[in-house]
Amino acid sequence: MRTSHEPDQRVGGPHGGTARGGAFGSIRHLIRARLTTGLLTILPILITFWVLKVIFYWLRDASLWVVELYLVSRWGAPSLQRWGVTREQIDGLGLAALPSHVAWGISIFSVLLTFVLLYLVGLIAANVIGRAMLTAIDRVFDRVPFVKSVYRLLKQVMSLFGGEQKQQFRGTALVKFPNADTRIVGFVTNTLTDAKTGEELVALFVPTSPNPTTGYLLIQPRREVIEIDWSVEDAIKAIISGGIVMPTGLSLAGGGEPSAFRPGGGARPTEVERRL
Repeated sequence: MRTSHEPDQRVGGPHGGTARGGAFGSIRHLIRARLTTGLLTILPILITFWVLKVIFYWLRDASLWVVELYLVSRWGAPSLQRWGVTREQIDGLGLAALPSHVAWGISIFSVLLTFVLLYLVGLIAANVIGRAMLTAIDRVFDRVPFVKSVYRLLKQVMSLFGGEQKQQFRGTALVKFPNADTRIVGFVTNTLTDAKTGEELVALFVPTSPNPTTGYLLIQPRREVIEIDWSVEDAIKAIISGGIVMPTGLSLAGGGEPSAFRPGGGARPTEVERRL
């Protein structure tokens, strides 16, 4: 029988359980940290490959129907016979009916064909006949209740990233919104003059995040607008990403010259405008 003065002979002593628990806790923490690091490392790579895969298949499918029409025609019959594939198999399985190397070759050819078709569409849209055709298509879509909303939204998104819309922006700036203590990124669209005081005013389009196709029209005194040296692309990236992708060199100190944006588009060539 052990007396109260005898030492504890249990494995690990009186604090053995705590020591083992601390060791296991450290190991769990280390494993969790390594797994998190590995996940954060591999996720951007996997997502990038997934996006590239989606884009590749979208570009391929956009013109794949042209290749399939050729294969099932009498001109493509010799090729199908050489590959040992019938028209019925092409109709039912598509590229899966072809040998793998042939399917990959056709996929790459279809992507290149899509670029050629896009170039031809842009070439047609740049002339008078093409613009008249686009106007007629706009009118048709505007008459369909649900389709017109989707079509207009997509056109606004495309025009926002297009060169024509970017040329309408004279620069980027920070404005007070929704209160005097916070700033928001906006695009300078015009300059005005107060009819009573003669003070210079600035009209800005402030897009919402993450959807830049909607926003607010703000008119503020020029002295309260902070001009920033961001390109339109940089500002759009910051807005869509919710601030995750931000250009460097941002300052809330202000100091922009009042003549930076002149009425009528006669602004001095700032660094922002030179990059546009």
